[in-house]
Amino acid sequence: ENKFHAESYFGVADLTIAKRIMARSTPTMNVNYGPDGNGIDEKYVFEDGWYRPRRRSVFDGIPIEPVIGYKISHVKSIPTTLTAGSSLKLESPTTSSQVKSTKYPTVFGGDNIVHYELLTPDDSIFQQLKPDSPSAKVGYIRLTRFSRASTAGYIDAVRELEDAGAQSYIIDLRNNYGGVIQEAMLTASTLLKDPHVVLCYTLNSRGGFKPQENMEYVVDKAYPGYLLSSETSTISKDQVKREHPDYLEDGGWTSPTSYASLKELRMTRGIKPAVRMNSYSNSDDGFQPVASGDLQKKKEMNLEELADAMSRNSQKKLVLLINEGTASSAEVFASALHDNGRTVALVGTKTFGKGVIQHTFPMPDGGGLRLTVAEYLTPSLHHVSKVGNLKYDSGIRPDVYCDSQQGIPKNVGADLCVGVALDVLESTGR
Repeated sequence: ENKFHAESYFGVADLTIAKRIMARSTPTMNVNYGPDGNGIDEKYVFEDGWYRPRRRSVFDGIPIEPVIGYKISHVKSIPTTLTAGSSLKLESPTTSSQVKSTKYPTVFGGDNIVHYELLTPDDSIFQQLKPDSPSAKVGYIRLTRFSRASTAGYIDAVRELEDAGAQSYIIDLRNNYGGVIQEAMLTASTLLKDPHVVLCYTLNSRGGFKPQENMEYVVDKAYPGYLLSSETSTISKDQVKREHPDYLEDGGWTSPTSYASLKELRMTRGIKPAVRMNSYSNSDDGFQPVASGDLQKKKEMNLEELADAMSRNSQKKLVLLINEGTASSAEVFASALHDNGRTVALVGTKTFGKGVIQHTFPMPDGGGLRLTVAEYLTPSLHHVSKVGNLKYDSGIRPDVYCDSQQGIPKNVGADLCVGVALDVLESTGR
């Protein structure tokens, strides 16, 4: 049975693909295209292990993302089911997991809301997966929206992939338009161990500023547990049980005030600021991991830092795929994981940039009035939505650039951006 089918591409491929490595502009690339300086906008420099905004060059309103190298991937010879005079034979979509008995059992399933696959050396045209490595199995989960059904599908996908032995994960948020914000944060809470981290902040029309704590979802009855880690799934809820057992009772959770300072919230609620532990620099040889936390700079680590480092080592590596179709709740989900150091990298293009809360009021003529009542800020206190007349402050920027304008192939193994995500995972040893 063929692994790769004609609905994804035609003919027989035996290629070597050179995937572009894009870098954010550096200080040496300061270019002014006009006498009034209109060609210059914010750009990034590499400091303390991650990119910080400085200045970057733009041309005709489009940021310049220079190509600084290429990542080589060898592509398998791919026979297809298409022959002269024949029509395409497409498989019917599956709604339940299926396992094929091969050397690397293929697990896939889901529906039009959540799709998942186990990627192995037999399931990708990109041959960077080492067949003999115990970490050669990568779980792929695509979420097209956030809803109660997507949360249930996500949990089922994780269980199937964990049972199949997945050692690292790719979560695909491309063209995810958002959905129910509470379900997005509940899903994100399953990947963050510390109940005190902040998933996002809300800024309302009356000036109220409130953190959305991970603990709020850990104490929820729908919380499935801490996932994608070698630690026990109850470890987050056990911590809440030790610190605030009353929160686990019906009606026991109390939301923080909207009018306290961050300093006061840290003292009274124990919330923790966002910390990005890892970032990536691009080189001619591919993606190289860069240590960016204070843990490696300090000669001595206190017990809290040591426990945090051990916890991160127990987490399975995670890459998120994003693009310009990633919006609203999906952006909150991506920033919650990225800003709290849970992801290896964000791969793709800048997201849509919609971080507002809107209420819709029906009108007598059958129309509706959509009123913006609040705004979401990322855990690192960045705006997701465009503010005022600024051009480039909206959306979430990826760590590794990969353009998906050619579309998202039905065959995950033939998806170029999935191949780039596999490169990023490979650079960390998965």
